[in-house]
Amino acid sequence: MKSNLQRKNYRLDVAKLKRARKCLGTRTETETIHRALDLAADEAELAKALRELLDKGRGHVTDASSGRS
Repeated sequence: MKSNLQRKNYRLDVAKLKRARKCLGTRTETETIHRALDLAADEAELAKALRELLDKGRGHVTDASSGRS
């Protein structure tokens, strides 16, 4: 992925940033923000893929490991 870094200024809730940093195990605030943005984008893509999968299966999901439908 091509890096397109720019300096930005935002007003952030410091408590949320600290909480996210602790949860993510990141070392810097910038790393925390980058990781949180990646997670948000990944979650959206995963939700879209799940919706598409459910649409293909008409909402019917089976447990492939159980051997039952």
